Amino acid sequence: MFSCSLKYMLCASILCAFLPKPFNSLTLSPRKDDITLTNDNASVLEIAEKLGATTFLDYVHKTNLTKNFTRPGPLTVFIPSNQAFEEIPDEEKDLSVIKTLLLYHIIHGLHPKSTIKNEAKLKSEYKMEDKYLDVRMNIYHNGQIITASGSPIVNFDIKASNGIVHFLSRVMYLLPESGTLAQQAYTPITRYVAYGLMDGGLAEKLNKKEPYTLFAPTDLAFEQLPNKTMQILIGNKTAIRRLMENHIVSGTYFTKGMREKDKFTTLLGETIQVDSIKGNVTISGALLPLPDFTATNGVMHLTTKVFVPPDLF
Repeated sequence: MFSCSLKYMLCASILCAFLPKPFNSLTLSPRKDDITLTNDNASVLEIAEKLGATTFLDYVHKTNLTKNFTRPGPLTVFIPSNQAFEEIPDEEKDLSVIKTLLLYHIIHGLHPKSTIKNEAKLKSEYKMEDKYLDVRMNIYHNGQIITASGSPIVNFDIKASNGIVHFLSRVMYLLPESGTLAQQAYTPITRYVAYGLMDGGLAEKLNKKEPYTLFAPTDLAFEQLPNKTMQILIGNKTAIRRLMENHIVSGTYFTKGMREKDKFTTLLGETIQVDSIKGNVTISGALLPLPDFTATNGVMHLTTKVFVPPDLF
């Protein structure tokens, strides 16, 4: 699983440089200005050409996936812009990795905008260990922002002869290959979080299907806590659970769905707030040096700060 090892490399390199309630029942109706370039006689790849998605087309041909995109379908295909491909890490541009990413952008069946529901999971064509990985759909700010595995959709319901196309401004490259949030937390630089979830009795909760957002402080963030705080936490499972609950929010919140001053209520009942979305997103004074790691049951963001509740001790 290439993304796991890549995740660890990204964590190390980025951290060295740094030394609202979900709308579960919301559905949306398509607007006329969302449906453009419609051509029932053009295949998905011909639509991509009309969109000017030359990088996408080049990768489709280089990875020998033309048949996957031109078969009868019906298909729903997420096509990223040229700029979106430029912005992914260089490590993800290896053709073997690109091939996996392209398969993840193909969805079985037709899924127009009018059918999209918050937290819906759509089965992709990328198969890992006999299981197709899902693309998670999320709706934010009453439908003003809709994402597919954290990537914003900027144009919807472009009809093709073998399906429909949704146009993305970001490649869906952080796949949910590591499994659940509890499994996702097992990285070399979030060991305190992994142990805290176990000691606090929360690992089982974050292994279930219910979607959550986990703000995972790095080990460095924990090591910067006062010694007195760390000493109180050691062996105190009640305190550990309360601390960990203050880093978990019900529902899936990707950074592309966040706006300044958005507020989230943690499982502990405390409020954390989006301070800024310019450059690096900050949450209650914490940078997110590595955000948007998709899990099978939500998303994990690495943070540079531990959210210690004021009444923890």
